[in-house]
Amino acid sequence: MSLRRGGPGGLRGGPKSGEPADKASAEYWRELKSGDFIGISDAEAFEASLAGGGRSDGSLECEVGELRRFALRGRDAGARGDARDDSGGAELGSYGFIELKREGSGPLYLALVDLPGRFELRLYFIPAGIGGGTRDDWIDRGEAWLFLPPPNPQDFISKDLEYAPYPDIPPIDGRKLVFGRVGPKELYAEALDTEAPSIIVEYEAEASGEGAAANPLLLVLEEGWMKSDGAEPDGGGCLTLMLGKRLKPSEVEYWPS
Repeated sequence: MSLRRGGPGGLRGGPKSGEPADKASAEYWRELKSGDFIGISDAEAFEASLAGGGRSDGSLECEVGELRRFALRGRDAGARGDARDDSGGAELGSYGFIELKREGSGPLYLALVDLPGRFELRLYFIPAGIGGGTRDDWIDRGEAWLFLPPPNPQDFISKDLEYAPYPDIPPIDGRKLVFGRVGPKELYAEALDTEAPSIIVEYEAEASGEGAAANPLLLVLEEGWMKSDGAEPDGGGCLTLMLGKRLKPSEVEYWPS
């Protein structure tokens, strides 16, 4: 499974009035489309630009590839087949993932996290050495650390596994980080391009004696955990794991194609 599959999925939109949108608002970033360019000017991007591929102002420039949007459908504490909307009718929000293509390197993903009363820009990447695939694929590779151990390790179905509140993620770039789940429940969403029922689970790294992590955010996206007929595949949905960090609106610019 790859986030690069699919089309715009409703990310374009823009403000309804003639007034320019606030750069710190979701409306501003909904104007993005494939072929536009993004510049990221935080300190790490500046260092990367010195190594080549950056703009003269020190920002890291990427071309916008495919765009995907996941509309939140509610939270559920147990039976996933009956995921419910507990928002009281309020807008649940959405997650948008925008592929940022860089020549000679793997893609980054600019995430638009649009929640009630809060909008965030984030920068994610898929860490080397951690593959995707279904839950069964993860288990077969010996990477069950993302889930809580089943009551009977000799007899279980992957779809029934629960996400661990503190996954034992392997060291990244030689550093072992402790990630704790953000909030007590996973988020249920729908991929607007494929209509696949999806799960989003967020984690954040705890500070250690070595200081704050450069990429303290971990996000797990599971697509297709339920079929159109309501059945849950025994092997679970397709998982993508991403690491990243929050960005300030002032650190990101885009130029329409």
